[in-house]
Amino acid sequence: MTKVYWSPWQHSRVALFLLAVLGVMGLLLIETCKVKKEQPYFKKKLHAAKLAERGFQILKPELLKHKKPDYREFDPTNSGLIGEFLTPVTSNSGSLQAKQTSVNPNFAAVMVQFLKKAKVEEGDTVAVAISGSFPALNICLFAALDTLKLKPIIVSSASASQFGANHPQMLWLDMENELESSGIFSFRSSYASLGGIQDKAAGTSKEGKDMLLRALKRNKVKLLDPIHFEDSIEKRMKYYDELSQGKPIKLFINVGGGTTILGTSLGKQVFKNGLITDLPEEVHIPNSVIKSFLEREIPVINFIQIESLARKFGLPLTPKKVPKPGEGKVFYSEEYNPILYVSVFLFLLVGLYGVTRLGWGENEEDRYLPITLRSR
Repeated sequence: MTKVYWSPWQHSRVALFLLAVLGVMGLLLIETCKVKKEQPYFKKKLHAAKLAERGFQILKPELLKHKKPDYREFDPTNSGLIGEFLTPVTSNSGSLQAKQTSVNPNFAAVMVQFLKKAKVEEGDTVAVAISGSFPALNICLFAALDTLKLKPIIVSSASASQFGANHPQMLWLDMENELESSGIFSFRSSYASLGGIQDKAAGTSKEGKDMLLRALKRNKVKLLDPIHFEDSIEKRMKYYDELSQGKPIKLFINVGGGTTILGTSLGKQVFKNGLITDLPEEVHIPNSVIKSFLEREIPVINFIQIESLARKFGLPLTPKKVPKPGEGKVFYSEEYNPILYVSVFLFLLVGLYGVTRLGWGENEEDRYLPITLRSR
């Protein structure tokens, strides 16, 4: 004889079906009615993004004066922050998509999140390396540093890769100077190299080098003039130490993929974006500025692989207009509505109890049939 542990004779099949349908509808409702929750440091992130947006707006009129008629092909947002394909001061190739994606003030919020993760505090001294390759990200970094009231020591590279700040009359050093003159930021580069190959624009024409040197002179920035690759690393570390005036450097921040900063191609593979606290033990890393700081047990924030960062924090790739401050997962996370999912759970629990224990939906006539008949 076969034992039957559960038989539908006790329960209305119609009621069970309706309960199942309502359960599926409840799950769909839970999935589609998620609530937004503010992420940590929301106010500071929003302040930094608004400050970056203001920086974009301050530079835009002057930047657009130097653009060619077909400029909108490169910069659909008309921000002015996307450079030319090739100029005498262009250091190397660059990704147009990455440059377009970087024109987003909400990257300032991403930088605030990383800085907070690094546990820096107001008044801390931080070392910074930037180039002209990502001027929009440089502005976002400045906004984050200003918002958190950090004290940066900035060493730049004057040249820029394709589509960066590569107009001879509007290099990053010019933009930086304009931002300081406007009063939005109170800091800028203390030293700058020519950038590019070996950090001294090797392979760049004499005309290009002269343009870079004139940019340093008109912006009153001291020249970092290395003899070779290793010398560039040593000089950068020396200048950071001198300019810190005996105060401990709590963090090193890099924007872009400079070889002196990251090392050779191996270094560029090993050092990913985000916060880095330790050197990898299993790989022999070539010398670089990042390696030098990590050997001193100073953490590093590395802003590279911009499209990957955008995906991670819910920022748009190659936007058609400059996004507004406050957009992206860096500000809000979507979570299930606790009231909704508890309500659906209780509804299903009560429904199951009613159908299985109280006989909801049961046929009145069937209720009085003998058990022997109902079980057949």
